Amino acid sequence: VRSCRERRSARDRCLGSVLRAAGSCQPDAAAASTGPASVERTASSRPPRRRDAALVALVAAGVPAVAGAQVGQGNDRILWQAEATGAGRDVSVEDMFLRIEGEAFSLDFIIYLSRFLLNFDDQVATWWAEEVLPLVPSTASYSERAALLRKRFAEFAASVEFGLRRYIAGPKQPEDLLAKLVREYATDDLRRQHLALAFTLLEDQPSKLIADLLAAQSSTRERLIAVFSPALPDYLAMDPRRLLPGTQYPVWDGSRRRFVVRGLEDVRPSLSKEEVTASIFGTRSSSLVSQERELGPRDFALFALSGAAGCSFTHSLVIPIDVVKTRLQTTPGRYGGLIAGAVEINEEEGLAALFRGWEPTVLGYMYYGVTVYPGYEFFKRFYLGLAGPALVESFRVPLVLLAGASATVIACFGVCPAEAIRIRMVADKTLAGAGLGGVLSRMDSEEGGLAALYDGFTTILVRQVLFGMMKFLVFDYFADFAFSLFPLLTEQVWTQLLVSLLSGAVAGVASSIVSQPADTVLSKLNQGGGRKSFVEVAAEIYEKFGPQGFFLGLSSRSIWAGCIISGQFFLYDVCKTLLGVKDLRIFLDVQI
Repeated sequence: VRSCRERRSARDRCLGSVLRAAGSCQPDAAAASTGPASVERTASSRPPRRRDAALVALVAAGVPAVAGAQVGQGNDRILWQAEATGAGRDVSVEDMFLRIEGEAFSLDFIIYLSRFLLNFDDQVATWWAEEVLPLVPSTASYSERAALLRKRFAEFAASVEFGLRRYIAGPKQPEDLLAKLVREYATDDLRRQHLALAFTLLEDQPSKLIADLLAAQSSTRERLIAVFSPALPDYLAMDPRRLLPGTQYPVWDGSRRRFVVRGLEDVRPSLSKEEVTASIFGTRSSSLVSQERELGPRDFALFALSGAAGCSFTHSLVIPIDVVKTRLQTTPGRYGGLIAGAVEINEEEGLAALFRGWEPTVLGYMYYGVTVYPGYEFFKRFYLGLAGPALVESFRVPLVLLAGASATVIACFGVCPAEAIRIRMVADKTLAGAGLGGVLSRMDSEEGGLAALYDGFTTILVRQVLFGMMKFLVFDYFADFAFSLFPLLTEQVWTQLLVSLLSGAVAGVASSIVSQPADTVLSKLNQGGGRKSFVEVAAEIYEKFGPQGFFLGLSSRSIWAGCIISGQFFLYDVCKTLLGVKDLRIFLDVQI
């Protein structure tokens, strides 16, 4: 009778703890061992998928990760490597997950092991405390905080599962893994208890090692196995560091010849086919934990070279469209449209007229590519770092816009004089045949010196900043949208480049619409010699043509911008690949 009462008392205490989400059924997350710091980060060699990529260059089945530079001593190490390579073949992360879960480790085990590491591995616990928890806004409610942490934990579980690939080649995968974890973590009863519980969740159990763990417990008291509360899934979902209640131990089931966690199946929620990556202990994401890697001088130099090649080449291809667009803006009503304008200019002035201004176009946009692309990468990292992890998620869009604007301001110092020369060469027929030097000489003698090259700086600054901000923002977010909508697009290099091409076209059209009024004012200003102010020219356009006057030549410029920006980003990615620029993101690979 006394034994039954003790069991009921223990059961009631555990149920009350679960329902209150109290700590008596939860190991102290702060009680971390001095176990091995066990985190490795690997960078993908694939062209970058923007923000939180779901793929990395992969390790062939059963092949250990390539060793990288070690930091620390003994077992305490972090390995950084340029890429994780396999033995001649690459597979996707999802394919690797399917093999791991199909051949070696259950999802329940993987996610519970992830919770174990958050509690008992010093480096993992430190990473969670210093790099994950600060990302949660202080204004978030308790449920919002839990949701954000669940999402991050799901990515961590994916990184843990990716680390388990090292154990799927041998015939004794669970035994080898448990033996290693026992050596590194089984320093007290609590750790031994939860290691035993974790490996009990496997279909192919290392039964002898589990029995040894239970036999090594220092406590000789009778173990009171309490039933689970139906609220257990909710209790676990509120904090990724929560483990099974301390009253739970593996129990040998003689009829099944295996250890079981009694009562766990009774509280397990039913899952749909779409929830194959979820268990009672949480969810495993399809994306590993990732972050942008640090960039060095060589990276920025290669960005500049790639940007110069992409911008100068694409702008040179659409010079005829740019010529017609400028004529439509400077002589409204003179031409019937883009195609009619091109035909008429060719008939009246010859084919060469459609290529006027090619010298300043190529030189100006070569400078643009050299400055704006590495500038954007630099300023984006600078502003995101300045904001800090707690503010990044809330203010990412404004910070990305600010980075694009900052890079564009620097680029305008080279684009402004190039545009001033180009527009004069296209709009003024008396300059036909005059080269770059001839136009500069005329501006110096007739327009008060070469300072006239910057008369339209304010206008071009407005145009280019609006254009640049929208270009980078729309490109990044449309690419993310395409990859999330069709994940298979991330599987091949050519499909990723195709997404770059399409995203660039969308970004170009959106950018041209936003910046078109400033572009029209700029063309009119340079047509008149650049002596008037932005406000004066804008007032003249509005008085003569009304609001629609600011969108003269929009169709031709949209076509021009769509071609330009899609080509820029496509060639930028191609050049980065050819020049050996690695992915800008690194991926967390937990060393187990």
